[in-house]
Amino acid sequence: MPKTFAFVGNLNRNALPGKGKGISVFQFDDETGDMTLASEYLAIDNPGYLAIDEKRKRLYAAAEVPAWNENLAAAFDIEPSTGALSYINMQSTLGNTTCHLGFDQTREMIFASNYTVAELGARPGNAITAFALRADGGLEPAFAAAIHEGQNAILPTDRRQHGHCAVASPDNRTVFVCDLGLDRIMAYRLPKKGEGLSLAVTPFTQMPEGAGPRHMIFHPNGKIGYVINELNSTVSVLDYNPENASLTVIQTLPALPEGFTGTNTCAEIAVSPDGRFLYGSNRGHNSIVNYAIAASGEIALIGWTPSQGIGPRNFAIDPSGKFMLVANQKGGGIAIFKRDIHTGALEDTGKRVALETPMRIVFGTFH
Repeated sequence: MPKTFAFVGNLNRNALPGKGKGISVFQFDDETGDMTLASEYLAIDNPGYLAIDEKRKRLYAAAEVPAWNENLAAAFDIEPSTGALSYINMQSTLGNTTCHLGFDQTREMIFASNYTVAELGARPGNAITAFALRADGGLEPAFAAAIHEGQNAILPTDRRQHGHCAVASPDNRTVFVCDLGLDRIMAYRLPKKGEGLSLAVTPFTQMPEGAGPRHMIFHPNGKIGYVINELNSTVSVLDYNPENASLTVIQTLPALPEGFTGTNTCAEIAVSPDGRFLYGSNRGHNSIVNYAIAASGEIALIGWTPSQGIGPRNFAIDPSGKFMLVANQKGGGIAIFKRDIHTGALEDTGKRVALETPMRIVFGTFH
């Protein structure tokens, strides 16, 4: 009988003593929404972002430590009957504050995004780094990287880079990198192993000044992308042209209710498995915003659901589509919501998982 596990990355370095738990692994019941702790992997620093290769039963974690000039990405095998993690190896991400890991469509390559809060000009200082994956799932040393600021930047700029997300296009021809410091979504030709990173025909999409594009996702139809803008609290709909790797903004809607005057930054974005609903998270308003997706890919606001905690950095829809887990980084742990697959509505189950600093949740179902 298949088992579903939820893998949770938590801050554990420079956190309150005894509070951080590295990577927590829970068995998930998609009938009740219950989470049962199955195992923990503690020997990693600040695993703030996780990425899973469910088919090959492997997990990848970014060690996000702002005090280090170079952060790390680590690879693990997953034991399918227990969810337990077995360390394979790790490699330098050639940059600071590694906050995202994204696969290419074949899952034979992975890209690390570096926020780079180190001193301006500190080496190596790359915003995006590419790794090939070994046959055993381990990470080979990085074979390509790019800087978005300073004299070695791939394009001239005097603004501070803050790479936050790398996403391969559905056709696996382009890797898009959200840089919220430059207000650009950079576009690179997806490299082959050993090649450098070179700009696509359309090198970037310029977002409005101060938007802060953070995370991007494609609709299952492969034609439309969505980006959540951290700094101006909006969501933009993007039309993707594979011929020139261009992204055209066709719609932008607020992620906050009209009249909200508090401080807010947006974080995560996700499309429901059936492609009918879009969700985003608000840190400050502390909510999940929900939109309906039309056949054109454009969105219409449905409403907001309180995240039942503070600072919802991440959330994940379980494989059945019936539940959403929300990781409240600043307080409240993980809140479990029932999701209506017909209306997209979220209902608080009242169930909580008491983790102090949950950062990222990924699901895996194994036979």
